[in-house]
Amino acid sequence: MPSDGPLHLEDDGVLELLRDYDALRMWEVLRSARSAATIAELCRATGSEQHLVQRQLDLLVRHGLVESIRARKPRKSIGFRASTERILVTFDDDRPESVRRAIASSDAVRHEFERCVERYSDPAFHPASGVRFRQHSIQHFTKEDFAELRRRMLAVIEFLGAPRPRPPQPRGLRTDRIPPRAFCNQAVSIELDPIVGNLLPLPAVWMTPRSKLDRAEPASADKSGLPALAPREREVALALADGLSRAHVAERMQLSVHTVSTLARRIYRKLGVTSQAALAARLAGHVRRKLGER
Repeated sequence: MPSDGPLHLEDDGVLELLRDYDALRMWEVLRSARSAATIAELCRATGSEQHLVQRQLDLLVRHGLVESIRARKPRKSIGFRASTERILVTFDDDRPESVRRAIASSDAVRHEFERCVERYSDPAFHPASGVRFRQHSIQHFTKEDFAELRRRMLAVIEFLGAPRPRPPQPRGLRTDRIPPRAFCNQAVSIELDPIVGNLLPLPAVWMTPRSKLDRAEPASADKSGLPALAPREREVALALADGLSRAHVAERMQLSVHTVSTLARRIYRKLGVTSQAALAARLAGHVRRKLGER
């Protein structure tokens, strides 16, 4: 069964796993496929040799990120599928050695990113005449803003395209009234660089101090009802709670609108809601508290 249980940075092999970018890319391929795939299918999809794919799958299975599925028609070979919807890693923020490992892992990710951008940069792209998205800003983020940003980063385009609503205005006041000043507390830099070549995507790995994870309220997840949903139902439920239409959800998940509507009916029945607005209200607390931090 899919699990959201975290990996612990202090456990044997976890730091090495986080540095095995080929294995992480293989997990992302399986997660994106949303179904079981055989080794032969993964070889064709990634262009990797069979022994390398097998090694990566063995590593992912050992850490509980992938599970094997027995052969059944029409598949004649053992299949593999992602057993978790995200990769969450915790570290003990009370132990200096654990913090050092977390910092080292973050540095390694940054170096891998820079290596990939340099190696796969598009030689035909010229920033002066091409199209590049770049945003630099210094803003004040509330705790709610941070939670929204973490949630929206799962769909970066939707977040960047969503206007930030103005605070509600008390009745009888002018709508152009300037709210109390909130001084900037964060410098933000977001940059997208075009790249070319056969580079497989890396998954987003969430890393959070164990103390913060321990403070999470388990009752919130139970109250939301999400644990009762199947993985695909959960994904549809969260997308609908974000305000997406069924057609948009179908396009994003590469499903038919009929399938999304069927899943939505199951979700409504399991969670005891009768509308998309009620679903959004039911899941509002969950989606703003569960995601960890990088």
